[in-house]
Amino acid sequence: MTFTHTTAMFFWSALALPPVIASVAYFRTSPSTEPLAQRLAVSAHGIAISVLCLSAVLIGGFGHPQQEHGALFRSFCWVPAFLIAYSFWRFRGKKAIHLLQVINLIWLCLAVVLGGMAVTGVWL
Repeated sequence: MTFTHTTAMFFWSALALPPVIASVAYFRTSPSTEPLAQRLAVSAHGIAISVLCLSAVLIGGFGHPQQEHGALFRSFCWVPAFLIAYSFWRFRGKKAIHLLQVINLIWLCLAVVLGGMAVTGVWL
């Protein structure tokens, strides 16, 4: 079975969904008495990881991968890491929801490795 470029891009884009689901779960379990900005801030980590994954797919598939993009991409990978730490610190809902961070950390590691290769064009 062979995949077209479009099918492959759709497949890799669909793989960016689990961190979004984790963010939605955080937002929904965050107490509604919290300010909206706070609820959004403690649930932004998965969205940030998905944006990294999708940007790497778009740059690797449709853009112009260059080694110079690697340092910038790696620096952007720190944003979801800080957002994850922030959610541990400020989330006021049930603490069991933090188990979803395992998914986010796995996806963040994949984004760093695979996304870094996609934006630089250097595949191992």
